[in-house]
Amino acid sequence: MRALFTNSFTVAFAATVVTLSPVAAQAQVGHLPAASPYEDFKIGQSLSVLGGWLAVKRDLADVAPKASWTAGLRYEIGVGGPASLFARYMASPSERRLLVPTNPKATRQIGTPGATTHLMDAGLDISLTGRKTWRQLMPSVSGGAGLVSDFAAADTGGYRFGTKFAFNYGFSLRYLPRRGPQFRIDATNFLWQYQYPDRYFVRAADTTAILTDTRNREAWRGNWSLSAGVIVPLFR
Repeated sequence: MRALFTNSFTVAFAATVVTLSPVAAQAQVGHLPAASPYEDFKIGQSLSVLGGWLAVKRDLADVAPKASWTAGLRYEIGVGGPASLFARYMASPSERRLLVPTNPKATRQIGTPGATTHLMDAGLDISLTGRKTWRQLMPSVSGGAGLVSDFAAADTGGYRFGTKFAFNYGFSLRYLPRRGPQFRIDATNFLWQYQYPDRYFVRAADTTAILTDTRNREAWRGNWSLSAGVIVPLFR
């Protein structure tokens, strides 16, 4: 399943780049150099300070960390042409439901402890306007992989979010003036898999269970993040 998901993501990402890149290139034709909205831009190294919202999608058992604000850092380095490599870390402090599977449904939830989602990933970013900005804007698409974790042990109900692989794809828009502060907006979809312990499928005294279909023992979910931040160029 993971291989099928990865292959589908790769095909979709490549198709997006192939489709949109010629449009950006053709748009440069027909302007005098002095009047062109395009300006050459060297994609070097930068560090971005980000803040935003991680819209975690509800998992099947509703026990994972919930949606919350997020903050993080993103390092980027140009590797030639319109491409750059990035590494990112984000943290999202939130809370989650603590369930005891053997309790009846009415008393199954016994608390909402705090939980912080940590995202660590790296990937490839491709500018849709090449090594140029359009009216000081540079849109791009990206894709990558990494880890997501809450760095917590299993709870009293046997559930553990744990540390797992996460894949992502996203879109960015950077504002890159020749002088003054630079900014960016990012929309990223992080995809990871939830896994549930056997006791989540065992019926309690009232004949109810947290989950009833064992085919839901493992489930993928996409979780969108929207962030904005300041870009700090390095080693100019």
